[in-house]
Amino acid sequence: MERSLRSWKRIVERQGRPGIRQSFEKGQGVTLSEELALISSIFVDTAPVIYYIEAHPQFGPLAKEAVTAFQSGTLNAFSSVITLTEVLPKPIEQGDEKLAGKFAEFLKHGKNLTMIEISEGIAEAAGKLRGRYTFLKSIDAIQLSAAIDAGADAFLTNDRKLKQIEEIKVLILAEYL
Repeated sequence: MERSLRSWKRIVERQGRPGIRQSFEKGQGVTLSEELALISSIFVDTAPVIYYIEAHPQFGPLAKEAVTAFQSGTLNAFSSVITLTEVLPKPIEQGDEKLAGKFAEFLKHGKNLTMIEISEGIAEAAGKLRGRYTFLKSIDAIQLSAAIDAGADAFLTNDRKLKQIEEIKVLILAEYL
């Protein structure tokens, strides 16, 4: 109970935290690297992990910028066990054990990347986020709550609808093309 209360308090506290929602406006010619220089920690959602590992032609280079930033120690990075759950089905279904292994290795042993376990407190905070943002899917609410609970300054994704979330700065890869 106390853990869930602390998680929710972090969400509420971050709403008024100076600088937490500040970022450059789209169209100012700002790069993702410049945006990342404004923060000290980031939560990496599922899509950027897939783009990085699979070297996606459009978004892979942007995902690599973020990975390079945290692997060099410029940023602290987080992801969650949910990300692992989301990246494994396709390679397993296709019989690509090597690709599945790359995903698992990156997430479980990646340099300067901390995997977040999903606690009761994170689950409760996710439910409250879903109550506030009715468009949120449970999986997205869990990921966002894990990011907030970990103290991440930003949430890196390519899901544009998450830009509506006010509790954490959301960086959308497509906005940096």
